[in-house]
Amino acid sequence: MKINKKDPIHWFILFIFSINIILCIVYKFISKKNNNIIVLYGHKLNGNLKALYDNKKKDVCNFYFLTIDPTYHKELKKQNINALSGLKLKDILTVARSPLIISDHGLHSLILFLKFTDIKFIDVWHGIPFKGFDKHDFKVQHQYDEVWVTSKLLKEIYVKKFGFSINKLKLIGYTRTDILVHKNISTLEIKKSIGIPAHLLDRKIILFAPTWVQDDKHRNIFPFQQDETIFLQRLNQLCLHTNSICLLRKHLKTPIAQQKYPEFIFDCSYAKFPDAESILLISDILVCDWSSIAFDYLLLDRPTIFLDVTAPFSKGFSLNESYRFGHIVHTIEDLFTSLEQYLCYPEQYKQEYEQKSQYIKQKLYDGLADGQVTIRAIKRIQEIINPESSR
Repeated sequence: MKINKKDPIHWFILFIFSINIILCIVYKFISKKNNNIIVLYGHKLNGNLKALYDNKKKDVCNFYFLTIDPTYHKELKKQNINALSGLKLKDILTVARSPLIISDHGLHSLILFLKFTDIKFIDVWHGIPFKGFDKHDFKVQHQYDEVWVTSKLLKEIYVKKFGFSINKLKLIGYTRTDILVHKNISTLEIKKSIGIPAHLLDRKIILFAPTWVQDDKHRNIFPFQQDETIFLQRLNQLCLHTNSICLLRKHLKTPIAQQKYPEFIFDCSYAKFPDAESILLISDILVCDWSSIAFDYLLLDRPTIFLDVTAPFSKGFSLNESYRFGHIVHTIEDLFTSLEQYLCYPEQYKQEYEQKSQYIKQKLYDGLADGQVTIRAIKRIQEIINPESSR
């Protein structure tokens, strides 16, 4: 759950969450650990957390997803997910018995468990960033036992730019990349779940995934200051001409307008479809600006168009412009020309950008996006919770 600091209900939720945790800290002194309870915590059960939850070795690790969003908790329960509510004391009692909590964002009130219990904490984060961070952005994660990264380059950035101790950084990889390597889910079912009608299922798919306003309150997420309605109408015409459709994926922090989109434009925002990997798998071409989603899409070796717009980061870059591995467009006309070109002739994109893409892929993943990340992650979790058996 993303906390809205202006919403009093969210403050009330945090208050109840905190009270439950404080009560459970006392309980923890008289309870026994249960190594079969591994707790996952994040805004949604997606990305690296979902990949862990979906692991095939349920007899080795039994994962539970903790949320403080009561509505989302009900949704997960309906899906038969092992979901815990931060607003229910009995559920936090379960969390207190866990030897390990894994998160991909911050902790909210769980920081009390970090400070006052012997529960281990692992950070798996949620994306390789263009966005500039510094050590102040990771005050909580600096206190974790481990932080998992994807390559030696990321490890170096975490030390030099983010202020981490090198001993806490582990080269595991991102578990969510496994599905992008294996591609072992039904793309047809994904398309149907989004609501793409039967007569459009065979069309090529454009994914437009801009990042949010970040540190620039006046930023327009649509290319080159285009009006949303005008831009989507023109994009719709391109889709008609190229026998394609477009998925519009707005960031979690971008408000979703209550509007009807043109015929070939589909709302695929994070709020409705948090599982980004499934969306990436069905997409034939990506258009983005500074979104970290590009580095996941890189693993699919498909055309990627970057918008040459000002980056909205007040602290500069973690990874600079040189890591934009695909085609960069400078105007709205350039965008639509390039979209049509690479939709119709994807092999031309490959000829132009394959070498650069492979180089950057190696830098960012060091071969750790190999389809085996979840196996390494489960092994590492076992070593942490059962150190004696791993010797």
